[in-house]
Amino acid sequence: MNTIKRLMVGLDLTPMDGTLITYAAFMCAELQIEKVYFIHVEKSLEIPHEILKGIERPELPADENLRQVILGAVEPAFKGVNTEYEVLVEEGSPLKNLLHWTKVKQADLMLVGRKLRLRGSGVLAQKILRTGKTGVLFVPETADPKLNNIMVSVDFSEYSEMALNRVLHSALNRPQARVYCLHVYEVPTGYRTLGMSYEEFDKRMRGFAQEKYDNLLSKFPELRDRAEFVLVRKEDEDDIGELAVMEAKRVRADMLVIGAKGMTAAAYFVLGSVTEKVLRRDMDIPLLVFKMQNEEVGFLDALLS
Repeated sequence: MNTIKRLMVGLDLTPMDGTLITYAAFMCAELQIEKVYFIHVEKSLEIPHEILKGIERPELPADENLRQVILGAVEPAFKGVNTEYEVLVEEGSPLKNLLHWTKVKQADLMLVGRKLRLRGSGVLAQKILRTGKTGVLFVPETADPKLNNIMVSVDFSEYSEMALNRVLHSALNRPQARVYCLHVYEVPTGYRTLGMSYEEFDKRMRGFAQEKYDNLLSKFPELRDRAEFVLVRKEDEDDIGELAVMEAKRVRADMLVIGAKGMTAAAYFVLGSVTEKVLRRDMDIPLLVFKMQNEEVGFLDALLS
């Protein structure tokens, strides 16, 4: 994916929807996105008419009524935004429907809410990330739509390079945006067997990381003038997810980006330690997780399609 052309936005008819719709409108306006799909899935559309009283037009079928409710929130937010939008109201399993329509509509990215104080577990959003092939942007309820500072978690794997490539060569590549490349490292306990002090081995580890970053700059020369290398040491008692969130807040990042492993038959639900641990944190910064789209998914893909 070189550009983000199509968004899928999952709504649940709670106050979280307002934040998601506003953020989607911001992304569409700033990043010249061609089309956005707003989708809401009800387990059953056999909703008693008395529940729909006072909501738009209760004489309409439930799906049409809910569509009108959503359009009523989307239309004012997208006034003046040159992006086509469509509202989908479906019945059935939220997970299967969201994954199905993301695939059918060829969405490049899915936006989902990340509730901090509002009611909701966020389990569905995490299942979408674990089982789908499309990248997911978790938007917290307090999100302020900005893209001036972007932090990318870099462990020098193919996944982090993929995430960095998509930031630099996609619609997220705004000229004024500053990129922070975060690398968290540890000092192995084996330094004693080499007859070195902790400080000496720490210096060596930092040197190794700098060499890898310099090699990264040779692959992405555009980083030289607009990026900063953030090198953080993890101690035994530290949580890597907490460190990533703390550093993102320290540089006032408007988004934290991670490249995650995709779903494979051999590694179902495996996203990588950084992604998993960041997802466990209560974070008020948007989290964008890119997936490696060409990974094989095998029988699980057919199961969830």
